[in-house]
Amino acid sequence: MSRVSRVVVVGDVAVDVQVAPAADPVPGADVRAAIRTVPGGAGANTAAWLAHLGADVTLVARVGDDAAGRTAAEGLRAAGVEPLLATDGDAPTATVVVLLAGGDRTMLSDRGAAARLSPADLPDLAGADHLHLSGYVLLDPSSRDAGLAALAAARAAGLTTSVDPQAAPALTPAFRSWVRGVDLLLPNAAELAALGPVDALLGDVRAVAVTDGPRAARWLDGSGSVAVRPAAATVVDPTGAGDAFDAGLLVARLGGAGPRDALAAGCRAGAAAVARRGARP
Repeated sequence: MSRVSRVVVVGDVAVDVQVAPAADPVPGADVRAAIRTVPGGAGANTAAWLAHLGADVTLVARVGDDAAGRTAAEGLRAAGVEPLLATDGDAPTATVVVLLAGGDRTMLSDRGAAARLSPADLPDLAGADHLHLSGYVLLDPSSRDAGLAALAAARAAGLTTSVDPQAAPALTPAFRSWVRGVDLLLPNAAELAALGPVDALLGDVRAVAVTDGPRAARWLDGSGSVAVRPAAATVVDPTGAGDAFDAGLLVARLGGAGPRDALAAGCRAGAAAVARRGARP
């Protein structure tokens, strides 16, 4: 029987407020909408999918000293994730408003306590196999030190590492210096374009696995590239599809799969995510 991989995820825990308007919003108007509150946060979503797919997962994050933070911890435990959540008495648990329309989504984010993650919140990584870092931690100057410290600690402990950049409009040339030495970068096509030429990027990281919606996912490294086209899927809610893809690919890769099989596993998890409301399995 193969050994279960131990993965530490560093990222956000959030409450997602999903809003699906019945018609296009009009300024000054009262538009009917279906509104739901569901668990969210890119780091938490990836951790939940990793646990669902069989990994032993610890999530490192920061939440408010509030009902949302306590509920988030309970939900993560129920999903099979060990939540290592620092409690912040001065900022609330992160909240994201997700506007769903036409099979796409727009997010309005208040990172709250997540933006205050610090190096002191990080655990000893002894015994873990892999560290996965949500790019939101690096992109926000107030939590960046925690992200850089997590990557440095993982390298020192001999863990493999992965980073999902998360937000194309926020990516600058500095981001490549922050992820230098990472084993796997997990951008979508827009994020990859924002990061510059692939050849130069592969001088900073060992491999790149890129998604492109319904188009082929690709693995790029010094040996060349591999592409896998995902199966057709009915998109109910695209929120969290990338987080699920990350988890599917990582579980397969940590289990010994090659790039093609790892991409296929990521695509299957992404397809399962978009077929239902919410970002968790």
